[in-house]
Amino acid sequence: MVNKVIKRKSSVKMRKFSTKTASISKKKKTKKNNYVILAIIGVAILGSIAALWYFNTNEGPSGDIAATVNSEVITTQNINEQYDRVPAEYKEFITKEMILNQSINELLLLQEAKKQGISVTAEELSKVIEDSIIQSGLSKEDFEKSLEEQNLTMEFLEDYYRKQLTINELLNKTVLSKIVISSSEVKEYYENNKNEFVIPEQVRARHILVESDEEAEEILKQLNDGADFIELAKEKSTCSSASEGGDLGYFARGQMVKEFEDVAFALDVGEISPVVETQFGYHIIKLLDKKSETTIKLEDAMQDIEEKLKLEKQNTAFSDYLDILRDKSDIKIFEEKEILPKSEITPITASAVDNECITKYDIPRDAVIFVYSDSCPHCANMKPLVKDLEEQGYNFYWATGSDSKSQELLNNCFADVMKGYVPQFICPNGVEHTGAMSIENLREFADKCRA
Repeated sequence: MVNKVIKRKSSVKMRKFSTKTASISKKKKTKKNNYVILAIIGVAILGSIAALWYFNTNEGPSGDIAATVNSEVITTQNINEQYDRVPAEYKEFITKEMILNQSINELLLLQEAKKQGISVTAEELSKVIEDSIIQSGLSKEDFEKSLEEQNLTMEFLEDYYRKQLTINELLNKTVLSKIVISSSEVKEYYENNKNEFVIPEQVRARHILVESDEEAEEILKQLNDGADFIELAKEKSTCSSASEGGDLGYFARGQMVKEFEDVAFALDVGEISPVVETQFGYHIIKLLDKKSETTIKLEDAMQDIEEKLKLEKQNTAFSDYLDILRDKSDIKIFEEKEILPKSEITPITASAVDNECITKYDIPRDAVIFVYSDSCPHCANMKPLVKDLEEQGYNFYWATGSDSKSQELLNNCFADVMKGYVPQFICPNGVEHTGAMSIENLREFADKCRA
């Protein structure tokens, strides 16, 4: 329990953007596991735009027609085969309608790529397959065995990557490469959002945590008599910081329980506090350093701002591009034959979410619902960022399809905003974001949930 309140090494995590001189960055660890194929199929179709929980569309054999796209057929059998590949825990909220819609988008993009003469060479395809095997941490034999265990083949994988590489090249040529962020846009964002670049006042402190007031008073007496704070912390403290002599690193207001931080911020550097009682026990605090509030300079924030604005423009440009392709295409969806039965999920309105579901599932009103899969590589990248923000006081509800309560919550409360892709982040009021994002953007999204 103590670790949820006594945060360590968090001096600059409260701000929106990082700088090379001030930030403490965490290196992302690449997790090697046996969920090879699901990790591969979870690769982002749009590179940096969005992490899609996406399943390959192959040209299926003849049968009932689910849709036609410029006279090319998507069969019901095709959609059913894709749906069968969805992990059982996600079938509660990934519908066949979602898969059909994504299949239509993919086919539109591939048709456009063909018109523009875009293709993938054998060398390019071979390289991406080799890289995938290397990243999986498996030998080629074990990799192919993993495919077989999931009723997949190398031919399936090659077809999947061929399509995704083709789509990526099309998007880079037609959409992404044309997006430029000017220095004036960066400056304008900085001037209009200066509160995002403020690093609040911070202090660095050590503490000793024990379970009783009597023990705390005895330790305080020893300290006043000249005992070494670090040695006593290592010997007596029940906090995980004990091994570091009770050092909590730098922290800002709002990162500790109020009773603790009120005393810490009132101390002078080098001063030792009286015994402080919190819900976690009894603390003795020694202040090591203070840092005044500062503002990150524009030149230090420019790169992060540019990346943020570019991502926003990419999302908009891609959506607009798909709309253009759809508008000029002949798309027929044969729903009247009930080939793709509608989901039985009945979504409820945002106001109903507030009144009913939040209370029923005991979700804090400022929480962010984090929809993820253990097999999704982009979800794996987001997990440490979510944990990072939790340490800073943000509330997240971790929702995965393997948990029955999560399934019920998503089905009953958020069916109207579920995209069928992971990772997805949802505010209790129904605002959502699909795909991976930076910790700064995730914090900004979480702030919207708090509003």
